Parts: sequence; structure tokens; C-alpha cells
Amino acid sequence: MPKVLLTVHEVVGITGTTARTLHHYDRIGLLKPAKVKESGYRLYDRDNLERLQIILFLKEAGLRLEDIAALLELPESERRPALQEHRERLVEKKRRLERTLHDFDQYLEAGTIFGPRSPDLPGLTLREQYDREAEVVYGDTPAYAAYRQQMQKLERLPQEKREAELNQAQQRINDVFVDIFSLLKYAPDSPDVQLKIAEWANALETYTAITPQLLEHIAENYRSDNRFRAFFDTFGGEAGQFSCFLYEAIRIYSLSLPDRNKEG
Repeated sequence: MPKVLLTVHEVVGITGTTARTLHHYDRIGLLKPAKVKESGYRLYDRDNLERLQIILFLKEAGLRLEDIAALLELPESERRPALQEHRERLVEKKRRLERTLHDFDQYLEAGTIFGPRSPDLPGLTLREQYDREAEVVYGDTPAYAAYRQQMQKLERLPQEKREAELNQAQQRINDVFVDIFSLLKYAPDSPDVQLKIAEWANALETYTAITPQLLEHIAENYRSDNRFRAFFDTFGGEAGQFSCFLYEAIRIYSLSLPDRNKEG
């Protein structure tokens, strides 16, 4: 004759869950046993087993226990739309996970998160964090005032056009860096290198007015900030080689600009 009631031990053996989990589900009313002996032993029937298997599946799918409890109380006609909404959340979670995996693979390859294509971070993006850092560090300087004035002009543009201009400028800058890296065999003051530094400075004008003082600040950051050094190391060469080359080349270029002794 088939066994009608199952012990905790038997349910654990069938489902792979734990006795502690079964006891917890009983305490919160999510899965009440079919019978409790005078000795306190819990016994479960086939309906209990079916409900438990559904609970374990939905929990693995990311639903909270309180949501599962509410869901199981709904009639089938209302349960399906709720499950469909959760499926859409799972699809979005999958998208984020795939992006995170892609970013992590890039991190493993480059050894840094500060590469040409920065990963998505929790909270603010790296670009937004750089903007806030610049405000804290350089907020009282003429160079930052010029930067904010230019950003305010861009902010008045339609979002799509603004983002296109910023992305285009960033791509131009990255392309120039690629070109400059190919010129490491030349001296920083060579005409070919200085021509590319001029192109880089021209692209920067999307963000702010260019002054010798600003360029020297940038050059120093390229050389001394570990994040910039890590970024430039992704282009190749020895550690810090490209950063130091850019530092020298930008400083030489800044000496050629007029109004060197004026602020901002």
C-alpha cells in the first residue's frame, strides 16, 4: 500500500531542501504540514510536496518568500500576470548580468576598470564620478568655471544631440591616443607627436576652453593619477611608459600656447 504521509527526513531526501527550511516554512505559514504528531513530528502529504516543489522553484527564480506566499493564494487567472511581470524582471536581470560578465571579461583582460570602455558601476557611472571629483578638487579654479560654462551650453541641447557630441569627442580623443601611442619611437617634441597633441587639445574644446595651465594640470594627472596610468597602460608598452610620454608631450605643447602667464 502506498505511503500517504512523509516525514521531514523523507521530504528532505526527495527535494534536497533542509529540515531547517521546512521548519521555517511551517513557522511563517508558507507550508504547513498535513499532520503534526503528539510528539511534534511533522508529516507531509502529496499536496504538501507539490506546494513545496513550487515554492522551491519560485524561490530559485528570485521571488521573495512573502511574494511566493501571496502568489500561491491567487487564483490561476491572477497568478499568471504576476508571474509574467516577474519574468520581465528576470529578463532585465539577465541583461545586466550579461553586461557585468562582459565588463568582467574586459577587466580580466586589461587588469583595470579604467580602460577605454568603462564598466557599469553600482550607483554613478565613472564619468559621473569623475565630474563630481573634478568639482570637489577644482571647483574654485577658473579652469573648472570654464568647464561648467561649456557643459551648461551642452546641457541646453536635446539629450540625443548632447550625448552624440560628447561620445564623438570622446571617440576622437581615444583615436588620437591610439595614434600617439604608435609614435612612441619619436621624441615628445617631434612634429608628428605635437601635431597629434594639437588634435587632442582641439577635441578637448568640446568640454572646456583650453589654456596652458589647464593642459599642465591634465598632463600631471596623466602621469601621477594611478587611474589614468592604468588606462594608458591598456594601450601597451611598459607600465607608465605611455603616461609619462603624454606628460612630456603635453607640457611641451602647452609652452607653445599664448598667454602662458595668465590664469585660466
